[in-house]
Amino acid sequence: MAEQVCCVDQTRPGTKVIGGRWFCDEHYAKATYKRGGVWRSGVAGVAALLVFVGAVVALDAALKPDLGGSPLVLAGVILALIPAALWLFFFYQQDRLEPEPLGNVARLFVIGLALAGALGIPLTNQLFKVDNWLFRNTLTTVLGSIFIVGAVEAFGVYAAVRFFIFDSPEFDERTDGVVYGTAAALGYATALNLQFILSNGGAALGPGEIFVAEVALAQAAFGGLLGYFLGRAKLEQEQVWWLPLGLTLTAVLNGTFNYVRGIADPGQVMIGTETGLPSFTGLLLAGGLAVVVAGIVYALINRDIAQSLSGKETVATGDPKVGDWQSGLAALGAFAVMLVIGALVWNNAVNGTLAFNASGVSGKYPAYFGEATGEGEILRVVDTTGTGAEFAISAQDLTGSQDAASMADALGGQRSTDFQAYKVVSRGESTVNGQKAFVQRFAYVDPLSLVGAVPEVREGADYIFVSTGKAFVVTLLTAPDNMDEVEPLFARFLKSISLP
Repeated sequence: MAEQVCCVDQTRPGTKVIGGRWFCDEHYAKATYKRGGVWRSGVAGVAALLVFVGAVVALDAALKPDLGGSPLVLAGVILALIPAALWLFFFYQQDRLEPEPLGNVARLFVIGLALAGALGIPLTNQLFKVDNWLFRNTLTTVLGSIFIVGAVEAFGVYAAVRFFIFDSPEFDERTDGVVYGTAAALGYATALNLQFILSNGGAALGPGEIFVAEVALAQAAFGGLLGYFLGRAKLEQEQVWWLPLGLTLTAVLNGTFNYVRGIADPGQVMIGTETGLPSFTGLLLAGGLAVVVAGIVYALINRDIAQSLSGKETVATGDPKVGDWQSGLAALGAFAVMLVIGALVWNNAVNGTLAFNASGVSGKYPAYFGEATGEGEILRVVDTTGTGAEFAISAQDLTGSQDAASMADALGGQRSTDFQAYKVVSRGESTVNGQKAFVQRFAYVDPLSLVGAVPEVREGADYIFVSTGKAFVVTLLTAPDNMDEVEPLFARFLKSISLP
């Protein structure tokens, strides 16, 4: 039988039981107290944030401030802090009526911000580099959003609450989990918003504030949901799967919201001030999500309190500390499993290939490239979601004394008439899969006159193989800034090719 000591302060004798844990009279009263102020503060925070964003957008559209450089960045940083400040203000207002140490709320906010900067953002942006591959196709977007972005962000909030406040005697009400989870999530959201502002050198004020408010509202919803699971785990002796379930559901909600938001409002926030009136779709979705999640969590907590007051609670039979330790390990395990799944999604998105076989030429190209084969070509594939790189294969019959070098000359002559400032950068020989190739690297300016766009500099390379009386030309085209990223992909593409 479990020791009959209050599970909150660990000193006073337990007199009543909730979910297998002993409570003294004082903490039993707190654990079964319906604290409506938290929900009023949450709804008021959503409403105040929407009003503030509307005011910023209206002023930005009316005044059209001409900001740039440091003033634009400073304005963006200030606006990035406003959503969290509004939420904390309303929590402070309700704190005057229903005491909750404001210092704990502020501390969880700072910890959430710090964990995002030290763990979350480096994992998603630097290790997994989600911006480079997350939106290549629907399945990749959904799974990557859940098992990498959602999992990392949910674990950051979980870690802030579980390791920095969970065992404190101040965590003595069911709604405390929601309050602390929301505070940590708002800290995480603020880190995301600051990273967005600083890495982009600022953002247009109206659209920028919509973006940061949207991030804050969505993260507050995720933090509130996870906080419910943490609050119940603190005050009831739950099964070992309870916290892993909360962590996983929060990650799923995060990823699903990001996917739906991307469909409903795919626009981007541009740097500068002249971007026109932005879309409020994503912001309204985030606000709606925050209100709906708050309502669901409120109903669940009221149900749990009613169950505790029903007198049907069973006496504690095990040591809750052992259960807490086991559930903590299980939560870490769930996070690790989600990251492993996410890593598999990442690997498939980055390294997945599609096989082709055309005109006797076979090989594999990156799965996220789209086919754009034109007349007279064996294959042409294009990265339409990232670098814009093109891989192409063509063939031409050789006549007389023609060889690979003379074919390179012919290609150079043709391109010099089609494009501006065509220049051969280097020429030489190479061996690919045991077969000799003549390599010609080049650069030119594509005028893009047919689409009325600004001319672009393109760099590329031709690998020319001679086989069965034909010259097979395997070509790489990309922008100069993307060459380092694209060349390893092209090298794998080259090695996969089998000629007749």
